Amino acid sequence: MKTSKRFLGVFQTCGVAVLATAMTLSSLSFLAVPAKAADDVKYNYAEALQKSLYFYDAEKSGQGITGGHLEWRGDSELTDSHIPLGIDGTSANMTNMSANFINSNKAVLDPDGNGSVDVSGGFHDAGDHVKFGLPQSYTASTLGWGFYEFRDAFRQSGQEEHMLEELKWFSDYLLRSTFRDSSGNVIAFNYMVGNGTVDHTYWGPPELQDSAKYPRTATFATAETPASDQAAEAAAALAIMSLNMKNDDAQYAATCLDNAKALYRFAQTYRGLGNSDGFYNSSFDEDDLSWAAVWLYAATGDMNYIHDINATGPDGMYTGYMKKIIRSTSDSWQNIWVHSWDTVWGGVFMKLATLFPDNPDFDYFARWNLEYWSGGKIQHKDPNDKNYLKQSPGGFGVISTWGSARYNAAAQLCALVYSKYTGQTDFAEWAKSQMDYIMGDNPMGYSYIVGFPTPQQSAKHPHHRAAHGSKTNNMLTPTEHRHVLWGALVGGPDTDDVHNDVTTDYVYNEVAIDYNAGLVGALAGLYQHYGQGQQPLADFPPKEEKTDEYYAEAKLEQENTERSQVTLTVHNESVHPPHFETGMAARYYFSISELLAAGQSISDVSLEIYYDEQKTISGVPVKVTGPFAVDAATGTYYYQFDWADSQIYGDRDLQFGLIAKQDHNYKSHWDPTNDWSHTGITKTAAISPYVPVYLNGVKVYGNEPDSGSSPIVPTVPKDLKATAGNAQATVSWNTSNWATSYSVKRATTSGGPYTTIATVTSATYIDTGLTNDNTYYYVVSAANSAGESEDSDQASVTPQASEDGKPGALALQYRAGDTNAGDNQFKPQFNIVNNGSSAVSLSDLTIRYWYTIDGDKPQTFNCDWAQVGCSSVSGKLVKMPTAKAGADAYLEITFGPGAGSLVAGGSSGEIQARINKNDWTNYNEADDYSFDPTKTLFTNWDHVTLYQNGTLVWGIEP
Repeated sequence: MKTSKRFLGVFQTCGVAVLATAMTLSSLSFLAVPAKAADDVKYNYAEALQKSLYFYDAEKSGQGITGGHLEWRGDSELTDSHIPLGIDGTSANMTNMSANFINSNKAVLDPDGNGSVDVSGGFHDAGDHVKFGLPQSYTASTLGWGFYEFRDAFRQSGQEEHMLEELKWFSDYLLRSTFRDSSGNVIAFNYMVGNGTVDHTYWGPPELQDSAKYPRTATFATAETPASDQAAEAAAALAIMSLNMKNDDAQYAATCLDNAKALYRFAQTYRGLGNSDGFYNSSFDEDDLSWAAVWLYAATGDMNYIHDINATGPDGMYTGYMKKIIRSTSDSWQNIWVHSWDTVWGGVFMKLATLFPDNPDFDYFARWNLEYWSGGKIQHKDPNDKNYLKQSPGGFGVISTWGSARYNAAAQLCALVYSKYTGQTDFAEWAKSQMDYIMGDNPMGYSYIVGFPTPQQSAKHPHHRAAHGSKTNNMLTPTEHRHVLWGALVGGPDTDDVHNDVTTDYVYNEVAIDYNAGLVGALAGLYQHYGQGQQPLADFPPKEEKTDEYYAEAKLEQENTERSQVTLTVHNESVHPPHFETGMAARYYFSISELLAAGQSISDVSLEIYYDEQKTISGVPVKVTGPFAVDAATGTYYYQFDWADSQIYGDRDLQFGLIAKQDHNYKSHWDPTNDWSHTGITKTAAISPYVPVYLNGVKVYGNEPDSGSSPIVPTVPKDLKATAGNAQATVSWNTSNWATSYSVKRATTSGGPYTTIATVTSATYIDTGLTNDNTYYYVVSAANSAGESEDSDQASVTPQASEDGKPGALALQYRAGDTNAGDNQFKPQFNIVNNGSSAVSLSDLTIRYWYTIDGDKPQTFNCDWAQVGCSSVSGKLVKMPTAKAGADAYLEITFGPGAGSLVAGGSSGEIQARINKNDWTNYNEADDYSFDPTKTLFTNWDHVTLYQNGTLVWGIEP
């Protein structure tokens, strides 16, 4: 996120009273707010709190992650434990500290003499993998604050242990990053690891990020390079941790407090703002120093810390940190921002108000900000004060459209703390209304907390590399995230309640550690107020579906009586967690029995490599060995392809040819049909169990011909769909591995009995001659020579005539905006026609245009013009998991609320789309399913499809 600290507040010269004297810690108390029964609320706050903590497990950096709470996260950024200092002949200095400074403080920075510093641990900032300073320490302190205020909620909901684990991961990192001399003085504090500009060129799991390609630097606060804002925020976090740990681990609490004091002294002594490489800039440090001071007072009772904040001169002018925002005791201030990473005044005055409840200024600063956030639901005490934050039409407080939900959640935390200490329930009620909006009670109709209440009812495409799981450094591939980013708060809506749930949109769909910081505390507060008796989920998180992590695909390129040319694709699809493999190999088994019968031998067979992807990538070729005899008498042999010298993740292609010489009569006898690894191979790449895969010599996938294995029964067809037509139904499904045919079965009652109505070789069937308005039930099975699979899940459909209010009332017209089938872009244009008698909301409709990518390259969608306005048109390019005839991808166009409605008898008007590859290489549209260069005028075209609320209402899918 690129933004800077805001000077957010309004001065007033209205003669506010002088600051009241401090209360002692022993006199501090709060008013218990009656809790409402759990059945009085709409959402389960215990479950939401539980899930919100798992986001931090997804953000962890360092060692000790593998085998933790999330099976898809593992140890990462291990080089952070030895960032080179450029001394004693080690690698070049990868810090911002000067050589003179390092040499002068070598004993402190490098006590073990290995020429490096250990700044491992901590948390990734967001979807990226940099450990930025202010968000890290702000999050640590704000999470700690929420735990401090609502610890009973964590305990009662079963989340106390998990929360302490996350807090300690933060504080261990801050302690490790603090370097002190023998006198206890801080001489250096590391506050950032990584470089945002470098890191942001990578899009993939952190476990696979190459530190050589994406080097990680460490940035320190020192006397030479002050960063008092960074050190002070860390001091606050450690002071809070000391309070949270003092009854559980007194020694650890004392260590945290001692380091907090030292960091605060260091920040006071060396004033200056830290570096963030332009991503999290700070404009001043007075709020950070105040945040540290108020918590150091809470931990020690030393009033000097409070005086650092509110000290005044004889003339009433503020000389403490408050002078940054308030000139004198005769002035006042109104906070129109919120507690956040870039300014923590909201938290400062909320804590001061609860520590010193008799101080009218502290209470005014804290309370006015919350009233402002309420949009007038909670009125200012001054009836003439009408300054409130404008609410969205849905009633949500939006102070910034970049991460609106994180700011709102932080305001909720402050409101719930204020309610706790004052007993004013209206602040808690306001917080509840805002959280309920975040949880799904909003115009978009889904939750902004990923996975809550379910993945289907929440944002699905957070801007997060690890959860997305791309293997190609591409935000668009895969289309759907590999993992659920449990509990992550996405950016949220804009001022019109609109949200864009798209992976590439880091404004609407960013997630970050500071986003969840306020959310966690607010959820705990809401549980304490309203969630008594609610329970978290048992056995959470659920285990992800196990899939084959290692396998090979085979594709027949060409063959004749002299040769077979095959492409093998070996896969390492490890995700639990993702990791490189260096010992992968595959075998291709073949038979030369036909050659033996003709008097030839294995010496008449040779192998040629035509393409080696690994060699192209790294310069290291695949090692080919063989042929090896399995049974020389019967002529069974294999070649082995070994990637042992290469790190493999994802897939690697290898194309080769098996070539047989002619006999002495110049006749060719090569017959691949009896080859074990040739079984089931076609000109479409498919997983083959007949090409076994090995890790370090151990078979991990597939079957060998000498193992007694027989051909494998196909897998069950999945994703069966039945689409209604006029007196017909189109049934489609995903292809099954190793299938040679499919049986389509139909019943007139749910659950059968089913009758086989067709046997087909493709994954689609149109069932005609049906009776409209009757419901039919379908299942499909897959078969080959080994047998038949079980039936698929059932799909049902009710054919209908094209009448108003039924499928068929809408039609999709198409024209080719570019009739050249071989250039570097294609331009489909659309017009939706409503033949019905009632209006249809365009936001309920989706268009799909089916095509072939012709090379798996990143692509860009453009809306060139639309009558409804391109701002209301969104397009995404989806790679299909299974290619179909004429299509391995589709363009999907959707409409925002601003597109309006399609009136009865009306049309949408032109929608002009344009798609190109990012490298501007050419397409071949000639075989694309939806492309028709003869259609230069808008024409009804059933090779483009239209959906209404997810149901196909026009066209035929390929």
